Amino acid sequence: MKNSSVLGKLIVIIAFAMFYSCSSSPESKLVGTWKVEDVSVEFDEQKAGPNTIQQVAEREKKTILKFTSDSTLSIIDNNNTHRTFWVLEDDGLIRYQFEKDQTFYELGKFENKVITATTSTALGDIVTVFKKSN
Repeated sequence: MKNSSVLGKLIVIIAFAMFYSCSSSPESKLVGTWKVEDVSVEFDEQKAGPNTIQQVAEREKKTILKFTSDSTLSIIDNNNTHRTFWVLEDDGLIRYQFEKDQTFYELGKFENKVITATTSTALGDIVTVFKKSN
């Protein structure tokens, strides 16, 4: 009787360890809603005035990322929702592609519980940091 009790506890511990290891994969850490924590607009002020820089920053702050466990990513910006599919590479780089497009685009890097996305434009770079909200 004592052996079956120990065996039962061992099975529960192994099952819990397997569940925990599967649910704590890097990909599972992305699942959920991510909102902008910080935006840095690094534009050449000779090409863009302070009003333009502020407008760009305000627009970027409204972006929301929604990752699901089935590899679907919804990118919500300016009340538009773009449905894509995402992958997380070993180095933390997140890439996405649209349903009818074979090209993968770089979203950003997942590191230290945040996603840092850098967008290069003709005026300079926009660095957006996303933090998981749920």
